[in-house]
Amino acid sequence: MFRQVLSVGKTQAPLMLFGIDGKYATALFQAAASKNALPAVESDLLKIEDQLTKNAKLGEVFSSPMLSKTAKEKLIDSLGKKSELTTNFFKTLLENNRMSETRAIIAAYKTLMEAHRGIVSVVVTSANPLASKDLKQVKDNLTKGGLIKDFKEINVVNKVNPSILGGMVVEFGDYTIDMSVSSRLAKIEKLMTDSISV
Repeated sequence: MFRQVLSVGKTQAPLMLFGIDGKYATALFQAAASKNALPAVESDLLKIEDQLTKNAKLGEVFSSPMLSKTAKEKLIDSLGKKSELTTNFFKTLLENNRMSETRAIIAAYKTLMEAHRGIVSVVVTSANPLASKDLKQVKDNLTKGGLIKDFKEINVVNKVNPSILGGMVVEFGDYTIDMSVSSRLAKIEKLMTDSISV
């Protein structure tokens, strides 16, 4: 059923996501869009995510090779009432041995839904926490520079990673702008080792 929907639906996803989770989330988004079921599927996934968060063992069971396919199907059914599309999607994950990717797929689907609503998330990684005025300046630079367009709202999140030493790494959609000290040092080191080895 799910694969048939995929071949019929030609709705484009608002973002291109990569990796296993991105491919599955995009396929689910396109199938849900073709059935006008985007909010229903999102609601189903949020309920499942909530159950996975409340019960850590559930995620372990999903990815366990020791549990039979039949037992995993019963587990999927026990997660509560879901749309037919969501149920078929989880059966496809089960068939393809991708149940361990459930959390990542849900996160990717949420990203697609945000983009569908006109919201883009920008992750700014810095060595130390940034002040709100600095985050606003990053947001303004991205919008004025034309890097982010066609979005109604920009959600800027600051993550701290001391290993970048200084500067920042800005990530949104498929883009990564690396202005970190650690990447500059790595480039200098590479230039030095390349010139020495020649």
